[in-house]
Amino acid sequence: MKTLRERCIVGLTNEMEESIHRYNVVMDIDESDKENKKCMDRFFGDHVEKRNANPHPIEKYESPAWNALAERNELDIRLFHYVKKLFKEQKEIIESYAESLAVE
Repeated sequence: MKTLRERCIVGLTNEMEESIHRYNVVMDIDESDKENKKCMDRFFGDHVEKRNANPHPIEKYESPAWNALAERNELDIRLFHYVKKLFKEQKEIIESYAESLAVE
């Protein structure tokens, strides 16, 4: 978990546009550039269906299938909850970094 906190910018598929924006900030990609904007519009434009590229069935919470999956994937679930928390925490850091780039 320390490695994620100290070395990674995390993203979430259900926050894809915000996640890509954060990566762009950190990699100093100019989102106002014509070609970059065209690329972003291709994936996040007004007429684009936003969905996970790999749909999966959603099991009812605490159903037998859900419980079986949760038991087998306990560490993944813990990691997911940690990444969701870290995603929220990184918002201020990324915004501050973006502001410092704008000043330069």
